Amino acid sequence: MDLAKWTINNKLISTILIILTLGFGFSSYKNMARFEDPEFIIRTAQVFVSYSGASPLEVAKEVTEPLERAIQELQEVDTISSTSSTGLSEIKVEIKSEFSPTKSELQVIWTKLRNKINDTRPTLPPGTGTPQVYDDFGDVYGLSYLITAEGYSPDELHAYAKDLQSDILQVEGVAKVAMTGVQQEGIFVEIAREELASLGVSINNIYGILDEQNAVLSAGNTQIGDQRIFIDPTGEINSVDTIKNLLVSASGEGKTIYLKDIANVYRGFQSPATKLVRYNSKPAISLGVASVLGANVVKVFDRVDDKVKQTENLRPLGITVHEFYHQGKVVQDSVDNFVVNVLVALVIVMVTLLLFMGLRSGIIIGAVLLLTIFATLATMDLSGIPMHRISLGALIIALGMMVDNAIVVTEGILVGTQKGRKKLDIASEVVKQTKWPLLGGTLVGIVAFAPIGLAPGDTAEFTGHLFWVILISLLYSWLFAITLTPLFCYCLFKEQDNDTSGSAKPNKLMALYQSVVVSALHHRWLSIAIVVATFSVSMWGFQFVKSGFFPASTTPQMVVDFWLPQGTDIEKTKRDMLKLEKFVKQQNGVEGIQTLIGGGGLRYMLIYGSESPNSSYGQILAKVDDYKKLDQLLPTVQNYIDDNFVDAQGKAWRFVMGPGGGSKIEATFKGPDPDVLRELAAQAKGILIDDGGALSIKDTWRQRISVIEPQYSAINAQRAGVTRKAVAEALQQNFSGQIVGQYREGEELIPIIVRAPQAERVDINDIGNIQVQSNITGETLPLAQVTNGFKTVWRDGILKREDREWTIKAQADPLPGELASELFNRVRPKIEAIDLPQGYRLEWDGEYGQSKESNEMLASTIPLGFLAMVLIVIVLFNALKQPIIIWLVVPLALIGVVFGLVTTQIPLEFMGILGLLSLSGLLIKNAIVLVDQMDMEIRQGKAAYNAIIDSANSRVRPVMMGTLTTVLGVIPLYFDAFFQSMSVVLVFGLLFATLLTLIVIPVLYAIFMNVKQNQ
Repeated sequence: MDLAKWTINNKLISTILIILTLGFGFSSYKNMARFEDPEFIIRTAQVFVSYSGASPLEVAKEVTEPLERAIQELQEVDTISSTSSTGLSEIKVEIKSEFSPTKSELQVIWTKLRNKINDTRPTLPPGTGTPQVYDDFGDVYGLSYLITAEGYSPDELHAYAKDLQSDILQVEGVAKVAMTGVQQEGIFVEIAREELASLGVSINNIYGILDEQNAVLSAGNTQIGDQRIFIDPTGEINSVDTIKNLLVSASGEGKTIYLKDIANVYRGFQSPATKLVRYNSKPAISLGVASVLGANVVKVFDRVDDKVKQTENLRPLGITVHEFYHQGKVVQDSVDNFVVNVLVALVIVMVTLLLFMGLRSGIIIGAVLLLTIFATLATMDLSGIPMHRISLGALIIALGMMVDNAIVVTEGILVGTQKGRKKLDIASEVVKQTKWPLLGGTLVGIVAFAPIGLAPGDTAEFTGHLFWVILISLLYSWLFAITLTPLFCYCLFKEQDNDTSGSAKPNKLMALYQSVVVSALHHRWLSIAIVVATFSVSMWGFQFVKSGFFPASTTPQMVVDFWLPQGTDIEKTKRDMLKLEKFVKQQNGVEGIQTLIGGGGLRYMLIYGSESPNSSYGQILAKVDDYKKLDQLLPTVQNYIDDNFVDAQGKAWRFVMGPGGGSKIEATFKGPDPDVLRELAAQAKGILIDDGGALSIKDTWRQRISVIEPQYSAINAQRAGVTRKAVAEALQQNFSGQIVGQYREGEELIPIIVRAPQAERVDINDIGNIQVQSNITGETLPLAQVTNGFKTVWRDGILKREDREWTIKAQADPLPGELASELFNRVRPKIEAIDLPQGYRLEWDGEYGQSKESNEMLASTIPLGFLAMVLIVIVLFNALKQPIIIWLVVPLALIGVVFGLVTTQIPLEFMGILGLLSLSGLLIKNAIVLVDQMDMEIRQGKAAYNAIIDSANSRVRPVMMGTLTTVLGVIPLYFDAFFQSMSVVLVFGLLFATLLTLIVIPVLYAIFMNVKQNQ
């Protein structure tokens, strides 16, 4: 089918298609989903199992190990990492991406995980709690509110937060509203030992009364007439006074003892708190809002804003709702900025076309470019590709490539009309001659990006839309080049009555280029030697190229991680965090500061990972008015931490654009003995300390903690009728408190906690006088009578494993302003020189490990991509020499790449590597145009030597125009941190390689085809 003639002869249908393309494209732009960064699935679930009273080693061996063994039987599992601490097992399960490409498929795997864990429950030791599986680890609460109050109690603040939570849940598009920072209430019953002893009241009797009095039990039902009536007795506990007035003992003499006679009963907050949240130096509750999957977060969170504003009139005076992070606004700003970049790139391309192609040719190619963009947007919307940093960046990268096909067709038709040919005939002829070479070049350009879209792993998933957008846009560019471009040329170009091509003034640049080509052909082997030498120098210079993974984010936020020695009480952590909070708040540009004590916060960004609960941990999330101020703020805060908190490890840092997280430097040691692993990690930390360029040097097992061990005397205790369990319960009741019942208040269940008064809880020296009850006599006796003293020992507070193997990581981060790769290159040989005992090994994680894994995932698809490109070129030419000529110019890209990266000092990051891969497709596409023209002119009977020179002359403008538009179009990406490395690679690599290609291809063609000067 003659597509050019059909399009020209059916102008009405073509016009309708153009209008539909513009309409659907504009509609898609207005309505398609928007994100700041592409979503990638976090394939991680957490499993928590309590084992009260067990040491970390006991938890690891008796609970964690059997669960890990069972989980490992699932073929979908990639990595199992566990943390065993006192009384708690935490297991993280990561799933292989090939088994869970979508969230719905991931949910099926979580169901299998739950079933596997439930099947393992009977094998766990007595006293183990019910395993809890949390598969919402990766949920993102993109709208973050902090609620503070003046003059309100924490429970009143909680009550308002619950009301607001209920209101927001009613908003269309909202999936979840999570809350954190709520202080847990309790009904405390504090009983002094002297009171119990003097009144002779059994503590177990009190426990039973408190538990049973408020239990919900069935009292049965009865039949009255034709009705079945249920019986529901009153008498439940409905106030603190009711608890106080519980009768706990009555003697035969009529003496009654109420709970208030022997105990101080009051309502308060549990201590120590597990997690505290503050905002701008005030206690706060954090509220996170998550949208449904695939929703337009801009519209959903705008509706949430409206709902919050509607409730302002009902909000109690003094309570304030602060907006900490609004993904909708961030996404809108990000998209708007990127749209500006797209428009700037579009204007640059259009102006370039008008200047170098002439007014009519520029208008034609510009119109085709606009239609290609609109068609791409419509297809993106239909295929579920949202608008975000990667997809919009792909549009900018593709802008220059989109015009290549149209330039070749327009150039051919223009030259034909200048020679006096009929517009319809020359349009048909040019399309017939170029459509398959153009398709081949287009497919090669697409396949060059294929490893990005088809590689497994989180990193490739994060950047995958780059490939799909380029695929869509380039296919449209080819389709419109052979259909709409001839139509526009037919409408705008004028037919000439005679040949006017020879009347044009000679172009000095073209004459210069021709003389260079002729000279290179005369000295072909010298030309090749110069190119090879230049390439060799660039390979030597590659050692000066810096490496990286993903760049620092431009999000105007600073993160401060703060670690005190393991086992530090949360009150001490709170005091230090308040001091640090005050300093950070005073810094220039800080607009808001969220302080988290005892654990991390809700995941409000995909790249934010929350730290597990730990009383010795604190975190500050500070908003600044300009992200550029972070360069000065980070070292300022880091120096303050280092100078004022000698017993703490702190790290001030900023988010990274892309997957990752954790410390930048991680030396991972694995082996069978925890003590040996601690020693190996200590050696690695010593090397990092000696380097002087590292901060926040720590290991994942943290410091050992002190533990008091009452030496249980089996003989004395058994004689007295005191079990080990009774000893543990007595100690717990005295120091921490024991939950003995529940107080129901509406939908809330508030625990009733029995414990000793404050004076007895804090006096550890009086531990021997704690009363423990005998199971034989029912009387109490001092703990000292059933123990052989008390001993303080040091032991691991945290034990970690990966895939059922003890694992410890020595961690550090570079000082602000230094690349992680520079620190890594200095310490790597020293750490790798550590003598590892038999059965132990060292692995590198952190930025190096993540980068290596991502590159390996990418490399797994590269061979197929290159094979596909080779086959396309071979099929296109049905020969071997031409493909060899074309592929020989691909390495020339490295000359410009190395020069660009070294001169700009931009590191070669993951996105730069993707740009390096895509360069091969761009160069092959240019080379195809040149070699195909040479073959065609030789087939038409022209002398081979002249055909080489004439083909180079005739194709230099389309090739240079395609390169120039791509290079100029990509320049706006240089100012985006995420694409900066890629833009340098593309601009310098493509520019240098194209200039060399225009000279090297004719020389290689002459050598391979054995073309002499007189032929």
